[in-house]
Amino acid sequence: MKKAGRNRQLKWSMINMLAAGWFLPFLLISVMMLIFVSNRMDRQLRNTIITSADKSVKLCQLRLNQAIESSKEASYMPTLKECFAEYEQDGDEEKLNRSASDFIRQHYRVNTDFNMTYLYFIHDPKNACVTYRDYSDMRAFIEEGLEVVMSMSENLDTSITFINTNNRIYMVRNIVDSNFKPFAVLTMELNIEDMFGGLRSIWGYKEADVFIDGVSVFQVYEKDPGFKAGRERDMKEPRYYRDGREAYVYMWLDDGWHRTAYAVMLDGSVIAGEKVMIKYLLIILLIFMVPLIVVVFTFFHKSVNKPIEVLRDAYKEIEKENYGYHIIPDARHEEFEELDEAFNSMSDKLRYQFEKIYLEELALRDANIMALQSQINPHFLNNTLEIINWEARLAENYKISGMIEALSTMLEATMDRKREQLIPLSEEINYADAYLYITSRRFGENLEVTKEIDDSCLQIKVPRLIIQPIIENAIEHGMNFSGPGKIHIRVRREGNKLIIEVMNNGKLTEEDRKKIDELLGENDTKEFRSVSLGIRNVNKRLKIIYGAECGLTIKSDKKGNTISTIIVKTDNEGEQ
Repeated sequence: MKKAGRNRQLKWSMINMLAAGWFLPFLLISVMMLIFVSNRMDRQLRNTIITSADKSVKLCQLRLNQAIESSKEASYMPTLKECFAEYEQDGDEEKLNRSASDFIRQHYRVNTDFNMTYLYFIHDPKNACVTYRDYSDMRAFIEEGLEVVMSMSENLDTSITFINTNNRIYMVRNIVDSNFKPFAVLTMELNIEDMFGGLRSIWGYKEADVFIDGVSVFQVYEKDPGFKAGRERDMKEPRYYRDGREAYVYMWLDDGWHRTAYAVMLDGSVIAGEKVMIKYLLIILLIFMVPLIVVVFTFFHKSVNKPIEVLRDAYKEIEKENYGYHIIPDARHEEFEELDEAFNSMSDKLRYQFEKIYLEELALRDANIMALQSQINPHFLNNTLEIINWEARLAENYKISGMIEALSTMLEATMDRKREQLIPLSEEINYADAYLYITSRRFGENLEVTKEIDDSCLQIKVPRLIIQPIIENAIEHGMNFSGPGKIHIRVRREGNKLIIEVMNNGKLTEEDRKKIDELLGENDTKEFRSVSLGIRNVNKRLKIIYGAECGLTIKSDKKGNTISTIIVKTDNEGEQ
């Protein structure tokens, strides 16, 4: 059904344009081409500026986030808390200062994100632990910033704040004990040149300022002129803004804890110079062009090439699985208008079909995972209760308390009250540690456990209860009751894979190898013991979640030890 006011057919438009092209004034054509190229140049410059700004800002933000995370080590690691707790008991201030100073030097002395790190205890602010790159950094802080920090820290609670003192930016946080009562204040001077020097790589850079929670880093502007065009609270992509001959690019990031604003003033003369050069070159070319060729070229570009390019770009979006992508109706002729409508209709149908298939597969996968998790046998809990009863008769209450806490941890893991499919690796290791603590009561000195864990992997998300069943299998099948058993746990990262290895000094027999092939195979009909079922479930859950390239393998190394290897796919190689 034809709509009223349709565009003319392509063949009639071509005839009319060719006829009119002989009579179009050369001056009019030149002016139109100049405007076209000028606008195109504006877009290219804008894209170049935005692209360079996006990379530079994200690099600077990464450095800032790394600095913030580094400061959290003083709070999250137990060293300072334990030192202060010992001081409260024995009153040995020299020991407290020595331990705190060793911790500060070890963690922050070689960190190039900070010029200086200054820690003082609230009960004695004059006695501080310091590490610095240059003595003048520490002296400047004591003379100009310490009093401000002491005043602000009283109301800081456990959050982080930033202050600017004579263009020196200090990051301040309280160190609290287990009761969330502050006992020390940590102040770190940011290395501004290294952290934000990357802004100079932005195309056309003239000067810049950065606002961290409203605190200016460079104090270039009295106000933030880079934000005249908008006040959005979360702009994850750079915005380009022009005010006459002045040009700015700005970006405002808000992660819920800190708001960081980047405002960069660009050199307008450089931008204008690029455009002037292109304009002169274009004028010279236009002078030597035949008017008819220019008219025909312009017509085909706007009426044929551009619509075809739009269709080609839309096709590439479909190849990228961006189903549902629409072409904005802007065709000049009936044929291309119908093609655009047909493409949009096809794209909508593809999106509907793929979303339907995806939801069905997702529901099936979740159902399989829940079914596999529900197969965990409670037999281990019964053994644990028997051991606790035995310890209650023979040992002191401290052991009983420890085993009850470990059992509580394992109950929490198996019950999964929060219904979280993926948890941090650190939490998963806690569950394994709880199991090992209970098991160590059973075997005593006959069980030796060692660990080799890359700390950078602790926050990677992994499926719940994938390590404990492997350790349990290693102990049940690998322990040699005539001699000590050894368990070694190793965690590392290889590219976008997380590798978890559990080694035991048990030997695999040929019968064991056949059983492992059955456990880790595709046959679901055969019944297995609870421990064997546990490692089978681990393997199946990993393959359901991450695909065939991940899962569990059990092999012997060159020394005859048994190595159980878990492979988990991470989001990306730089995940922390």
